[in-house]
Amino acid sequence: MNRRRILAGTVSVVFLGLVALFLPSLHKTAEPAAPTMQPVAQPPTETAATRAESEPPSIPAPVVEAKVAALPPAPQSAALPDVDPHKTFGSRNAPVTMETFSDYQCPACKTLFMTTNRRLMDDYVSTGKVYLIHRDFPLAMHAHSRVAARYARAAAQIGKVEAVEQSLFQNQEKWEQSGDVDGTVAAVLSPAEMAKVRALVKGGTLDSLIDKDFALGQTYRVNQTPTTIFHCKGQTFPYSGVMTYDTLKTFLDQLLSQK
Repeated sequence: MNRRRILAGTVSVVFLGLVALFLPSLHKTAEPAAPTMQPVAQPPTETAATRAESEPPSIPAPVVEAKVAALPPAPQSAALPDVDPHKTFGSRNAPVTMETFSDYQCPACKTLFMTTNRRLMDDYVSTGKVYLIHRDFPLAMHAHSRVAARYARAAAQIGKVEAVEQSLFQNQEKWEQSGDVDGTVAAVLSPAEMAKVRALVKGGTLDSLIDKDFALGQTYRVNQTPTTIFHCKGQTFPYSGVMTYDTLKTFLDQLLSQK
């Protein structure tokens, strides 16, 4: 009888020891696995105060598409709000619409205008493939950018926007230091044309147009210049910064090849 009790007690001790040994691992296995957090596409986090002043490295075209998740659905190009026909280029029926939010005092905007946009105009805008819309987005950190936007708007209304934009960007460093936007514009217009531009600038009606562009940029979450919004077949693709022509061409050809 005593042997049976001793044997039973030994078995119990061994069983309890095994339970104690495996119990922590059993609890660990039973716990639910922690969820895996996947990165979510976010709008550009770079602020206007810290934006790059020079051209960033070339980014492959698929990166442009990766930024689309943060934007609202795109309206058709014909229904885009507050489009000033004086600040557009190409056919509004083109399959791709590009809205470029720009600041005339921004060095990166100058780079985009002087390099990529010239070839864009020749290869895509003039051939009816792209409808290009200039949007004013003067940054508060630039003392003369809003004044420059007013003069460019006024020049656009008399059909001289291309010459004035060219002059503003080419001479950016000069009028940025002197503040002489008026003289920079006057250098490429006739006295009669300049009189009309000055009258429009002093008329006080241009700021509301600039403000509409700026407000629209905020709905797209634009926080640096230049920022380009591509529209094609109901899709929206944002790109912040200077895009090289080769990258732009690759991306536009991809959009144009979509069925």
